[in-house]
Amino acid sequence: MPPPTSQRTLAGLLPVLLFGVPFGVPFGVIACQGDAVREGGVAEASDGGAALPEGTPAPRRPTRHYHLRRTDDGCEIFWIDGDLVSASQAVVCPPDLEVGERLRLTGKTCLRESAQTPARAVPVVCPLPLMTMEKADRTPPDAGAPLDAGKRDAGKRDAGKRDGG
Repeated sequence: MPPPTSQRTLAGLLPVLLFGVPFGVPFGVIACQGDAVREGGVAEASDGGAALPEGTPAPRRPTRHYHLRRTDDGCEIFWIDGDLVSASQAVVCPPDLEVGERLRLTGKTCLRESAQTPARAVPVVCPLPLMTMEKADRTPPDAGAPLDAGKRDAGKRDAGKRDGG
């Protein structure tokens, strides 16, 4: 394990102070380059992630947003995708959601949006129906399909194997 940063910094600066300054080596040039100079490597610019293959589009945020809204009649969940709005489904209201407010699913949390009281617009725990709706949309249609892919005689073959045939 390398020594703590303060010890590495002093150990790296000592040779520069003793030998570099008297011979005209600018102190700032060596000190600014950090560990790359001491390790003999060149500092590389990093964008924080792996490079994408040529022609691959950059990942984008989903366009569909999931909402739970409280009305005078109760609560409903729905999604908005650009100009499209899904049919709403009636659900049980969270106890702290007031009429006119709505919850918007953002990643793994929800934000309460309130036009009447902006101070109530804070992150909150997501209600289960809202998370379930988003998860159902994310799941591919064949995710629950049987391994035999719906073939008619696949069950007969498996039964024969179990019976020893």
